[in-house]
Amino acid sequence: MPKFSTILDSPRFRLAILYSSVIGSILLVLGYATHRVLSRISAQMIDREIDLLAMSINSRLEKSLTLPNILPSDIDRVIPGICQTDRPCTALQDSMLVNLIREDYHLQLLDNSGKPLAAIGEMPGKFPNLSHFASIETVEDAQGRAYHLHHIRLKTTQGQDWGYLQVGRSVEKFDHYMMGLHWLMIVGIPATMATVGAASWWLAGIAMRPIYTSYAQMQRFTADASHELRTPIAAIKAMLEVAIVNLETLDPEVQSTFLALQRQTDRMNTLAQDLLLLSQLDINQQHNYNSDLICLNELLQDLEEELAPLAIEAQVNLIYHCEISQFLYILGNSNQIYRLFSNLITNAIEYTLPQGQVQIQLSHSQNYAIVTIQDTGIGITKADLPYLFDRFYRVKQDRSRQTGGVGLGLSIVKAIVQAHGGQISVESELGIGSQFTVHFNCDDRPKN
Repeated sequence: MPKFSTILDSPRFRLAILYSSVIGSILLVLGYATHRVLSRISAQMIDREIDLLAMSINSRLEKSLTLPNILPSDIDRVIPGICQTDRPCTALQDSMLVNLIREDYHLQLLDNSGKPLAAIGEMPGKFPNLSHFASIETVEDAQGRAYHLHHIRLKTTQGQDWGYLQVGRSVEKFDHYMMGLHWLMIVGIPATMATVGAASWWLAGIAMRPIYTSYAQMQRFTADASHELRTPIAAIKAMLEVAIVNLETLDPEVQSTFLALQRQTDRMNTLAQDLLLLSQLDINQQHNYNSDLICLNELLQDLEEELAPLAIEAQVNLIYHCEISQFLYILGNSNQIYRLFSNLITNAIEYTLPQGQVQIQLSHSQNYAIVTIQDTGIGITKADLPYLFDRFYRVKQDRSRQTGGVGLGLSIVKAIVQAHGGQISVESELGIGSQFTVHFNCDDRPKN
């Protein structure tokens, strides 16, 4: 069964997440736009209703208001169902205005200072006295219900300021409606994203099945071709070795030809072995088919000793530094782990100028073993870093030809790291040097 981390790194999972994110973003934008449009339309409808009601009340009052801040004596006849502050409010008979008040509307007459004088269908003083009069504002009553209020200036028959007509409507129903919309977005959008993600996972599996099949066939072809090439290459190499036993007796031009053939044969043999190893790593990446208990302390120490002659020949100072006293063990294929660090150290030596330095460092953090290989070499450009572990990619082709490389060394390194559940990163600056860092999970079992 595939590991959870492997699933998270799979193209199928990334494709499903991408689809879900796109759909979720679209739904969020549509939800926000719908919310804004509904809010604006509802506010406009409420304002229009309030303005129509205010115009109706104002038309009834405009010929009755004679003195500022004083209600007309026939106010009960002009506006049925009105309640004044200085009189008890009698039983209200059903009327159009009273029915509107019962449907969450509000009508109140205020003097010039904002003091309530009368209200329709209810006792005055529903809202606290206002110190200022904005034409439109939202205010809460004593019960905490929000009202959208309009204040209209009233004039006497002589044109004096009489007071204000306060007309409002409760927005509680609208708030409940918008709250329902909010909950629909909060619950609906994640549910939709989850559904789309599941459907995308299924569809991506169907869509990528031919790709996986083709990739598997290509892996098998590479493995079979590499395996079949080993036999003729080995035969050619054996014949060349026999031919160059008496190389000194041959013509110089023939000697040069045989030596060139031997170099190219060695290169082809290395290429075939590397391709076969990459194919095996790809096929067995989810299976730890050969799990050895590997001591990194001893392995790195051995590599330092074995590669010391190469460093001396290149006039490079090779240093191994261990920051911990205990032994660090990992589970894996010992030959592959050896190949991994051998490739990294060899590359560091080859691309470090004479009198330079290559440092191997082993450390421990939490449950991870950390191996750092740092050199003072020529460095790598930032443009090359993203492609450094791609197969057959070479930073400088002329340099790779001189060292015999074909661009598979770092690809093998990354494949081995991934096959063992580790991580590798690289930092480099042109002309200063490079640093490769490998993380592996430690194994707590003691060495046998």
